[in-house]
Amino acid sequence: MNTRDLRQENGQLSGFIISNLLLSRRGAIRVASAIPGVEIVRAQRPLRLSGPDDFCEFVLQGKTFLVIEPFGDNSEYWVVSEPPEDSPQLAAVREAFASHRVLFGALAG
Repeated sequence: MNTRDLRQENGQLSGFIISNLLLSRRGAIRVASAIPGVEIVRAQRPLRLSGPDDFCEFVLQGKTFLVIEPFGDNSEYWVVSEPPEDSPQLAAVREAFASHRVLFGALAG
């Protein structure tokens, strides 16, 4: 899956962007939960069609992350660290999403 940098005004990396055209909210939660060591703190319930923009919160090695669909209806998700800062955990999370492959026939993830 392709990712794009999300940076603060000062240029510091704080997360990344992924397209949600091939990955549902539930699929994004599944990718996050498959990362070794991740603890899901909060996630949108299955079969719920809408919810808050930040629909998943998880922790990896003490670092908190949010998965956000900006404006509640967008063609992309933002995966950001909280507080926003670059870290080895962010690199691991990004790698997990970047290496995720959607199988044809299971497009909604």
